[in-house]
Amino acid sequence: MNLLRHLLIKLVVLSVGFLSAGDILANTPEQVVTAFQRDYKYWNDQSFQRNQNDGKQEVMLQAQKGWNELLKKYTKPGFQGEPIAFGSESSHDPEQEKIISVQITEKIAVVTTKLSRQYYSPIYEYQLSKENDTWYLSQIFLVDDDGKYPSL
Repeated sequence: MNLLRHLLIKLVVLSVGFLSAGDILANTPEQVVTAFQRDYKYWNDQSFQRNQNDGKQEVMLQAQKGWNELLKKYTKPGFQGEPIAFGSESSHDPEQEKIISVQITEKIAVVTTKLSRQYYSPIYEYQLSKENDTWYLSQIFLVDDDGKYPSL
């Protein structure tokens, strides 16, 4: 019995090593959005740092690879995203981008956020759909007075 318990503990520890906290905890639209913000900020900051230090072509290849991994993690298979963009200030950051509203109707959700910045505080509208008990991002819109602009 002790051997079985020992093996089970090893299996759990090994499994957790392959999963991020977002993978384990992202059961609601709000949790998916917050996990995406965290992963996006990490991707943006890493891409920007590489851009400061490495050759441009290699940076763009690595940034695109990371972006494709983000899309694979948070969207349904086959989703075609917008061209990549990263910078010194991340467009998404769970510390600065706060959820201001959530609307859920069965398998569709809209999570609206506001990113607090000194001179510009953009509003984002995260659209999600639910399939097989999993919430997926279907689009993120930057919302301003002139309309909505896809940014995922």
